[in-house]
Amino acid sequence: MNQKDILKLKTLNILYVEDDKEIQENFGKILKKVFASIIVASNGQEGLDLFKENKDNIDFIISDIKMPIMDGLEMFQQIKNLGENIPCIITTAHGEYDYFMQANEIGVYRYIQKPLDINELFEAVNDYLDGREVKKIDL
Repeated sequence: MNQKDILKLKTLNILYVEDDKEIQENFGKILKKVFASIIVASNGQEGLDLFKENKDNIDFIISDIKMPIMDGLEMFQQIKNLGENIPCIITTAHGEYDYFMQANEIGVYRYIQKPLDINELFEAVNDYLDGREVKKIDL
């Protein structure tokens, strides 16, 4: 990733939703160094509530899929039901085909397997910003 790509990322405000506290803290530290701001939630319901409170200040969503209370796909679907058109990357340790299909159907931009490769995530966001998307989800 070049300097121009990094500078683009530094303009974005991210909603980051992850229920695993260790991943949330470690990965969150990296995200805070790269993006303009990070709003962190621990489950889909909290993510939805924070999105509603901050929707004018969120440019991108990065969310885990399997979480208590509300999963990442349901959260994203509810955000879309609000009439919001915001890009979302779903992260997961689970490679189940049904999740891939559901994510594709509701318009998730990218589905990235854990353990997360930070460069893959940053490249996915930059691809979106540059309009370089060829397909939404790699199956």
